[in-house]
Amino acid sequence: MSQNAFLDKTLLAITNVAEQSLYSDAKERRKGLLQSLDVRIRLVTFLFLIVVVSLVHTPAVLWSLYVLSLILAAFSRVPLWFFAKRVWLFVPLFSAAIVLPALLNVITPGETLWVVVKLDRAYALGPYLIPTEIAVTQQGLWGGIIFVSRVAASVSFAVLFTLTTKWADIFAGLRALLVPKAFVMTLGMTHRYLFTLIRLVQDMYRARKSRTIHPLSASGERSWIASRIGATFKKSLEMSGDIHMAMISRGYHGEVVALDRFRMRPMDGIWLMLIIGLGVMVLAFERGLVR
Repeated sequence: MSQNAFLDKTLLAITNVAEQSLYSDAKERRKGLLQSLDVRIRLVTFLFLIVVVSLVHTPAVLWSLYVLSLILAAFSRVPLWFFAKRVWLFVPLFSAAIVLPALLNVITPGETLWVVVKLDRAYALGPYLIPTEIAVTQQGLWGGIIFVSRVAASVSFAVLFTLTTKWADIFAGLRALLVPKAFVMTLGMTHRYLFTLIRLVQDMYRARKSRTIHPLSASGERSWIASRIGATFKKSLEMSGDIHMAMISRGYHGEVVALDRFRMRPMDGIWLMLIIGLGVMVLAFERGLVR
């Protein structure tokens, strides 16, 4: 029962992810600050902001940029709680595996703040020397704070962009900025049919569960999973062929034509100048703080 409950919860979570992706498209259709801008300008300015975040080394400035993302979300009519959940779901996943080891003197030597583990003797592990006292260092803690702050600011801008822009417009904007069409097509097809394959896996599991009278043995479970992996791979190949033929029959010749026509307006130019000016000011102010 516990194994079935775990699988049921996993499938439910996958369904929720798909629903949230569709719900994100509803955020784009709302009238707000970012939604009113040309998608190419949005793409360029958010990429610029992420580059600025990567060049900043002061936590106070990084958290100021994170607050800026919250302000932009509010003016774009994105619910702040929904936005914060999206951001802080990714931040621990991206940062924990890197930050936690970097806090210790094994990775980052420096002044000891507190001792975590005491060993009988020192050990040599390849190029690393494990001392008798494994401790959190001041330099490691400072580097961890900067890293988490940078990840939070970067992810917040990336998530805000996807919440206020349709995926079809993102792909069209990438093509308008001369990104190779093979790359854009791969991204577009992956996003469009990923949830279709997830739904296929869910249907397989539900069909098997509805026909199961008693649990299978461990070897039977492995055989069933292996057969479903093969069936899913075969189905994906058949689906890719059918999709390609359908696209050709509808006039596809290697380039996806966007239905929306992008038009630059004076507001787009003003927004671009404001963001570039803000980024330059942030970098100049941060450099003055570091000095």
